[in-house]
Amino acid sequence: MKHPSGHYTCSVICIASLMLLFTSCSKNDKESKDLTPAPNVQEMTNYLVNQGFSEQQIVFGKDRVVIESDIIITLAELEQRVATWKKEHQPGVPQTEQRRGTYIVSNVYNTNIKFYIDPAVPADWKTAIQGAVDNWNAVNGTRLGMSIVANQASSNTRIFMGFENANWIARAYLPGSAGTPGVSVEINSNFNGLAANKKLFAITHEFGHTIGFHHTNQLSGTLIPGTPNVDPNSVMNSTVLPWNGFTAGDVLATQILYPQ
Repeated sequence: MKHPSGHYTCSVICIASLMLLFTSCSKNDKESKDLTPAPNVQEMTNYLVNQGFSEQQIVFGKDRVVIESDIIITLAELEQRVATWKKEHQPGVPQTEQRRGTYIVSNVYNTNIKFYIDPAVPADWKTAIQGAVDNWNAVNGTRLGMSIVANQASSNTRIFMGFENANWIARAYLPGSAGTPGVSVEINSNFNGLAANKKLFAITHEFGHTIGFHHTNQLSGTLIPGTPNVDPNSVMNSTVLPWNGFTAGDVLATQILYPQ
């Protein structure tokens, strides 16, 4: 996710923006340099570029890849996606807006996606998390549901605090290829002073990543048919804004991906 100053700050993260955008940061750059490249790193990079991600915004770490600053995929999951993609010979993606990833959350999980909040998460972020759950639950005409649970073992997605002196607010994992929600959302404590309405936007955005949405103002993912080509106030844009509700495009996209 991207800060209004124009610098990258936020993957939902799913995570998914916010959004100060899943773009490069010094720590991840160091991880990339320290990593001995596996033989399939180039193949994984080619796959991600084919999906519309910019190669300059792909950072490989020891066991994961961070894309556009706030979208995370484990290397094991990425290898599985590459194998599936090669088998199915998927074509290139359209270059427009209201975008989804290859995988969304299956019906086994999507009526009640369970979030666990680590005890170290500050109260104001917990308020934003509850607000984000309420936001997604209030979208009419979908089967999508979310809740907060007290036991990590019973949850689908863990929300925890991290710290990096970098311009991402939060970041999240995308859904797994087995239809599971993104496994975690990490919040950067470097932005604990962010305004409450921007915290709410950021967490709502990252939850969008955990259920399969990509950034609406980037070229990755696949256009969701029937959604607008331009939606500057979409919650899935990569720049953090004060929360002002979902756009009509956000609602329609959710209804298409998770119909009742």
